[in-house]
Amino acid sequence: MKEEIRLDPGYSSVFTYGLNMAAFAVSGVALIAFFAYWIRKACRHIGRYEYTALEAESNSHELERKSRERAHSACLQYLKFCPRYGLVQHLNDIGSRVDKHWFVVRDTSVKTERLLTLTPRSIQCVINNDSDTRKSIMDLFLALQHPYIYPVLDLEFVEDAARDRAYNILVIPFNSKGSLKDLIYKSCWHNDWADKYGRRSDGLPLSQVQRLGRQILEALVFLKERGFPPCCHLHTGNIILQNGVARLSGLENALMGYTSRIQPMICKSHHVIADSTSTDIICFGHVLFEMSAGYELTTPHPNSENLHDIAHYPQVAEILDMIFHQETVPRVQDLLLLDFFRHIDLREMRTTSLPHMFQAKLTPAALKLLSIATKHNTDFLQISKQE
Repeated sequence: MKEEIRLDPGYSSVFTYGLNMAAFAVSGVALIAFFAYWIRKACRHIGRYEYTALEAESNSHELERKSRERAHSACLQYLKFCPRYGLVQHLNDIGSRVDKHWFVVRDTSVKTERLLTLTPRSIQCVINNDSDTRKSIMDLFLALQHPYIYPVLDLEFVEDAARDRAYNILVIPFNSKGSLKDLIYKSCWHNDWADKYGRRSDGLPLSQVQRLGRQILEALVFLKERGFPPCCHLHTGNIILQNGVARLSGLENALMGYTSRIQPMICKSHHVIADSTSTDIICFGHVLFEMSAGYELTTPHPNSENLHDIAHYPQVAEILDMIFHQETVPRVQDLLLLDFFRHIDLREMRTTSLPHMFQAKLTPAALKLLSIATKHNTDFLQISKQE
């Protein structure tokens, strides 16, 4: 007969308690180990994300440095074969176009400084980069001389065979006052574009809005009479101030296939969608608003909040309503007849050389160039509206 083994009740309780405590300890260690692993993994990810951001920023700076080096080299190549100009300074990125480079050069023939811009040829360009095209463009700009249009002094197409790149080089007068945008934001024209316009300003005095607005409209009338195509390059950054006078620049962009920073927004306007010839008026409305409010519109048409910001200029608000919120867009001539603009004295239009200036005729080659550019810009605006 087997002897039955019996455990003391007290010993059984102690034994059970010990097993439970051991299990709890093991579970606690496992839980601590899990949290330690998770924290370590999370920290590793944070470090990796920080490293990735730093690496991306470093790559961006490196790409920018190489881009400036290539542009500098192309500029020197041009100056080597054009001894008329000597390099003074490679400027900061003063414009919004990321691949455009700016240089101050000295024109030895007249002993004065000029502004030279260098931009890669656009894949949208439909004109040839040859001597005949260059002559046609220069003839065109000669015929576009006007008190409210900034002149183009020289143009050249540069081929960089070693890097398989082509550049468009433009020489214009050097102006230390900058653009209308610099005036609005009270910024220094030669600073980086990204640093100049971050803060809103108080806008311009009403009398200045009137005068500059009238000058811009006169330039638009002249361009329309000459058959220049509507485009999206009319903005405050492309309006140069010279002795307090507004002069339109950037006209070459419409010939060379470049798009503007504001084009995607302008093309969303229901007026532009209905009629691409209204593009210049819509752009003018944006310029008029920015002069008055001290900041850019971020939508195709001003909203109620935007209009509230210019409530102190009720006449401007009425004009913007006419441009943006009516069934049809007014013509430039319609705006010129408004009391707000038509009483402005235009002393620049009374100069003795002006009649001769207006008589400059467009050559057949220049007319053909305008026809090509008009068709391309119209087609491109149609494509942009569908996107």
